[in-house]
Amino acid sequence: MAMPKSMAPDFRILSIWLPGTDDRIVVYFTSLRGIRRTYEDCYAVRMIFRGFGVWVDERDISMDSAYRKELQSVLGEKNVSLPQVFIRGKYVGGAEVIKQLFETGELAKILQGIPTRKPGYVCEGCGDARFAPCVNCSGSRKVFDEEEGVLKRCPECNENGLIRCPDCSC
Repeated sequence: MAMPKSMAPDFRILSIWLPGTDDRIVVYFTSLRGIRRTYEDCYAVRMIFRGFGVWVDERDISMDSAYRKELQSVLGEKNVSLPQVFIRGKYVGGAEVIKQLFETGELAKILQGIPTRKPGYVCEGCGDARFAPCVNCSGSRKVFDEEEGVLKRCPECNENGLIRCPDCSC
């Protein structure tokens, strides 16, 4: 199947929005290597954006299932392929769209004005993993309720005992 010469018109017409992200790039991806093609596509898209030096809000669905639910809700689909990219709140698409925009030079134009990162910057809090162990339960997912005298599920962290890094994540 031949791709159109320009993906930009489709990008401008799409009406899918990710609320609260008008000032950034959001990439939903997985860091798990279970499906080689998916992992390679996710890696390629992340490296394209890193090459531009722009700051990206990376949302790893393998680290927090809330991201998968959020993406499914926005796209209105139960089974969503990865990666999926939103730029300034607008839905752009997956790996093929980003690669095409990059190859034609259109991605550089779209990214003008997006905040950049210092070259070589790595978050000291999480090592760019975007997550850290929960400070409330130390990653155990359990806290002691003194009133009831029982262990309960920690309300601060996700299913992996993690919170978004307070130093580098929004």
